[in-house]
Amino acid sequence: MYNYQNLRALELEISSYCNAACPQCPRNNHGGPVIDDLPLINWSLDDMQSILEPSLVRQLNFIYFCGTYGDPMFNKSIVDMCSWLKNINTNLKLGIHTNGSLGRVETYQELAKLVDFVAFGIDGLEDTNHLYRKNTNWNTIVSNAKTFVDSGGVAYWDFIVFAHNEHQVDLAREFSHKIGFQEFNVKKTARFFNKEHKLIQDLDVLDSKLRKTYKIELPINQTYLNKNYSSFKEVHLPEYVKNTKISCISKSAKQIYIGADGYVFPCGWLHDRLYGIESARTEDRARIYELMEQTGGTHSANCFKTPLVDIVDGPWFTSIQDSWNSNKLERCAIMCGDKINLIKEQNESIFYR
Repeated sequence: MYNYQNLRALELEISSYCNAACPQCPRNNHGGPVIDDLPLINWSLDDMQSILEPSLVRQLNFIYFCGTYGDPMFNKSIVDMCSWLKNINTNLKLGIHTNGSLGRVETYQELAKLVDFVAFGIDGLEDTNHLYRKNTNWNTIVSNAKTFVDSGGVAYWDFIVFAHNEHQVDLAREFSHKIGFQEFNVKKTARFFNKEHKLIQDLDVLDSKLRKTYKIELPINQTYLNKNYSSFKEVHLPEYVKNTKISCISKSAKQIYIGADGYVFPCGWLHDRLYGIESARTEDRARIYELMEQTGGTHSANCFKTPLVDIVDGPWFTSIQDSWNSNKLERCAIMCGDKINLIKEQNESIFYR
């Protein structure tokens, strides 16, 4: 079972804002408008200090700023947050995941002295990156990455492979070395599924008025395909969900996730069930809220309402772990099941294992 005293890592979503409109991100409708029910929140330093007790910070090994719906670089307090954390625990490792197209030059310069890495999500070169990372600016991304590296920062390049950019993987890897990235990570997307979790080959990308503009497609080269896609074709999903054994990667890492809205889960993959039209049609969303109500209401899962220790050691996390044995959440089954494990296979780099 989860134990607050044993926690060693946190994923924090300090902002649910983002400048991009990636078509497979849960914050928007296939690259179109932001979903109507998403709460837009930026944490303050006071928010962080109210949630994270110094005693917890001291016992942690790693905090990374990522999130389900937002980009942490949208939060102007990120330097102050990192400074506060490092002042409490000088051995604490800090990482940031961003699209790289936002944030002040001075911010990247200061972060280079505070964090252990920044992972830039760059899915192609100048002529292709914007096809998935909609609304981002290539020149700004390159400038921010150079600023961070030139200031002494450790940078990683995350490259999600699609049909439209698979021919650029080697070129991008070479370019990353020229700029000074220390690692290049090929990501094998696990998001080409419809709301019934049926495998699809392509996805229509929408504009702000929900008009189809172009498609993104799975890579053709089998090297870049998430091998778990083949597993989906071999199982009957409802039966698989019922019978699979869950080996939660977050639990093994002694890690939890905290969303910008304050909701606490083992991982962000469960958090992205809470909002949006497609999520509302899944059984998982209804089940998650049902579990919350059974364990004291939504406040029992929200660290703005309930102390974090009471959430992790209390009935909310117990109910999630109990669900791994019976009446499983579909999200848990396909992310951390015994035959289908989309998380494990999406990253080429050992760093993310």
